[in-house]
Amino acid sequence: MTESTLISTEINTEIFKDIKKIRYDVFVTEQECPEEEEWDEYDEKAKHLLLKINGDSVGCARWRKIYYPDYQGNMDCDVIKMERFAVLKQFRGKNYGKELVKKVIQEIYQKTNIEQNTDYPLFMINAQQYVENFYQSLGFETDKNIPIFYEAGIPHVRMIISKDTIKKLYF
Repeated sequence: MTESTLISTEINTEIFKDIKKIRYDVFVTEQECPEEEEWDEYDEKAKHLLLKINGDSVGCARWRKIYYPDYQGNMDCDVIKMERFAVLKQFRGKNYGKELVKKVIQEIYQKTNIEQNTDYPLFMINAQQYVENFYQSLGFETDKNIPIFYEAGIPHVRMIISKDTIKKLYF
């Protein structure tokens, strides 16, 4: 039987050391992103999450609240921005990435009492373009108003999932 646990933490904790290793291995080593771009000013304020499977640290993510100007050309709104999703190479192909995304969405939804909070109608992610279909399979839509853009030399797409879609798919 598989035991899956999502742990929430801040930076400068023992748990964050596991998150830092995962991000370093995936983004800096595998994808050759510049190390100075991997660690940014948002790490301090973001909530960090670590997925453990049977006691092994397998994946991580972070999230924060941001202001998203001119969404769909007709409104300004605050959103939950999810970032830095990563699963260690040896754990890929086992659906842990899907489990990580689902658990992160559920955690944020419940911890922020998003159901009662009308200030955050959307969750968004800047996804690497090669995993666009993966996120679409989890209910995200590509924001066609935002052209493909590059972060650390890698093509990305902006993807969103509404609070209503989250409720329908995850609860």
